[in-house]
Amino acid sequence: MAMRINTAAFRTEPEPPKRRPKKRSDYLSFLHKLPCVVTGRFGVEAAHVSYANIFHGHFGRGKHTKAPDRFALPLHPDEHRAQHAMNEREYWTSKGINPHELANTLFGMWSDYDEPEAVTHCTHRINQGLAIAGRLPSKDSV
Repeated sequence: MAMRINTAAFRTEPEPPKRRPKKRSDYLSFLHKLPCVVTGRFGVEAAHVSYANIFHGHFGRGKHTKAPDRFALPLHPDEHRAQHAMNEREYWTSKGINPHELANTLFGMWSDYDEPEAVTHCTHRINQGLAIAGRLPSKDSV
């Protein structure tokens, strides 16, 4: 009797999902109500994190597609352009931000609370990160 060995147990990384996640325009609209995760300024764009991080559930982008909306962060337009102007992983490293972890945190709060409360919690989380990094803007500069 021949036995078959399940080689899936030996893979170092799981296979990406077969189906792309659905678009979340409601979540992208929500992000526009938050401050920039890098500068704290308002008037943000939803910036998708493009590079994969399997540990945080981001399997990367498919050909000619954006990353899942769950991995979008609020960035001021100037920062969004900077994100695309260089190696994205280096951009986030230079800012001291783990974008996958922060994106999952913001998406989780948006999922768990009604919108006004989610805006409050997410803004507070963003401001905590800015304060730790020494980038929290003063009330006069906002």
